[in-house]
Amino acid sequence: MGSKYFDLFGKSITPQTSQSLFKVLVSVVYLFVAHVTVSVAVIFVNDRLPDRDKYPPLPDLVLDNLPYKPWAAHAAEICLATEVLLWAVVTSIHKKGFQIAHRTFLIAGTMYWLRSVCILVTSLPVPDVNKKCYTFPESNVWDKLHRAYQFYTRFGLQMTGAKTCGDYIFSGHTTILTILNLFINEYAPRSRCFIRGITWCLNISGIIFILLCRGHYTIDVVIAFYISYQVFTAYHCVLVKERTSTLPWKYVDMVAEWFEPNTDSKLREIITT
Repeated sequence: MGSKYFDLFGKSITPQTSQSLFKVLVSVVYLFVAHVTVSVAVIFVNDRLPDRDKYPPLPDLVLDNLPYKPWAAHAAEICLATEVLLWAVVTSIHKKGFQIAHRTFLIAGTMYWLRSVCILVTSLPVPDVNKKCYTFPESNVWDKLHRAYQFYTRFGLQMTGAKTCGDYIFSGHTTILTILNLFINEYAPRSRCFIRGITWCLNISGIIFILLCRGHYTIDVVIAFYISYQVFTAYHCVLVKERTSTLPWKYVDMVAEWFEPNTDSKLREIITT
């Protein structure tokens, strides 16, 4: 019969489940490293913020016609926290929850890597004239890493005390809101269509709140939504397409082959469940 494993609740765990848990762990490490990287990038970007006396906020068709609501920053993060809770519920009750989890962590980690590059290469003026920004251009590397650690442990949320300026292209809040929304819409039971309506409302409301508090320019949230959708779609297309030896898809396929061997039938099973 082979060896049996038991979890903390006394339930039997098969070798296949053990392998799924290991894949989730690998994806969590990938997400952790990506999140640490973006936290460090945010601190370095904050310390080379454009001089606010020389560079006023850029013209923005939407922001210029929206009222300024400072409380909207916390409202956006409440939307984000609600989506995290809904995602956790959907993942925990789904029979393929481990696969959903590692797919979410892989895509979120990839988006963090992309965001790290984008915020490092281009610095924009602060869109919120009322926001207090503090730069430490003369600080050493260790001081920057310490502040990056503080930013990381606060999950980059204003409600936990994380405050930075300059990390605009593209919006991290919009990215996570969109990724969670797409996963919930993809894997929630078809009989629970109201959940999809809720997550879309949370996604759109969160974006509006981000703009109301001048947390980002409009282009930041548009790019974040578009790239998140494209990465989510591309990953799921990789699962069902034939493997290729063309760069860079060769290495993408190698990763997908390890995480999702013979996924074409599994994917159809998950989506139709």
